[in-house]
Amino acid sequence: MILGEGHCLQNRPITAVVICVEVAAVTDSEKHQENSTALQLLVKMRGLLFLLSALFLLELIKGMKYDELNNDERKIVDEAIEEGNTVHGQGKHLDYYNIFKGNDNVLEVILRPTSCDQTTQRVHRKECKIHNKPPRVSCIHCNGAMKPCLLLKQKEEIKKRRNECQHLTGSGYILF
Repeated sequence: MILGEGHCLQNRPITAVVICVEVAAVTDSEKHQENSTALQLLVKMRGLLFLLSALFLLELIKGMKYDELNNDERKIVDEAIEEGNTVHGQGKHLDYYNIFKGNDNVLEVILRPTSCDQTTQRVHRKECKIHNKPPRVSCIHCNGAMKPCLLLKQKEEIKKRRNECQHLTGSGYILF
């Protein structure tokens, strides 16, 4: 997942809460007692802070539903579903699971197998339940074109494609 300049993830704003706690050095027993009580409270709060952080992260990675995507993103997802099912659909329909936006010219669509059998209809199907088993597929839309989809376990090749997309043609040349 890549955080953009606008501090958004999947086109949703990121909410952040920062809590700072100062712990002072203890010099005498009376202060030690007060600090000990404060420290016990801090230890109890640590668990709550951990829980809140975990819930926050779960909300971020939950992903956008297909219906929440804009028209351009839906077209790209539909193209990825077509490409992914053509190459990697092994009996089960592969459908939209998540989308990650790298920058203005890169979108990565993650497809997962579903409860539905593969048919000639290679579009998003609401009635199909997403499964968390192979094949998981990454389809990268780069500079207006869909690259061939890869299995998620092909991490090096996916990384290479993402990096190729990040570099705009001619961006290394000075015109003036």
